[in-house]
Amino acid sequence: MVKLVCTLGTSPGGIFETLGNLRKGNYEAENPIPVNIKEVYVIRTSDKAVDIAWKLVKAIFACCGEKDVTISDISLQITDITSNSDYELFMKEVSSRISKGDYVDFTGGRKAMSVAAAIAAKELNAHIVTTIIPQNEYNEIAQRAKGLKEEDIIAGGNRDCRVDFCSLTSKNARTILLQ
Repeated sequence: MVKLVCTLGTSPGGIFETLGNLRKGNYEAENPIPVNIKEVYVIRTSDKAVDIAWKLVKAIFACCGEKDVTISDISLQITDITSNSDYELFMKEVSSRISKGDYVDFTGGRKAMSVAAAIAAKELNAHIVTTIIPQNEYNEIAQRAKGLKEEDIIAGGNRDCRVDFCSLTSKNARTILLQ
């Protein structure tokens, strides 16, 4: 089964939108068709701000309509990519999660994470995608996210949708399949 492998930084933006756009066939490509994705891997560092972003991603998925998808958190035991050994660890992990024909979204996280994900995808014959959220909308979403209490975010991940987590998704996100 085809899966989506994503990198995550300090902002939750993009993962939910990428999945939705791929599943609807709403992405820029020569011949876009809907992609049946039921599994998402989110690969990230263990930095505290990234932990919060993961909790937001989990809440968005739980509360905004992609309930038939399994989303897995792969948190590496590093807080940042600051050395070649950190990069190699990230590359090894991302490579182990990608199969031929999968979709790899390198939108989130540090540039080194994006590079590792794109290189691994290319080497393993996976599709490379990125999602662009217009800057003004991205800033608005970031402001709304900053105003949330961690207890509400955690509750959202447990399907207690007391907060409008869907307002943290972009209505104008564009996903691009890189050829």
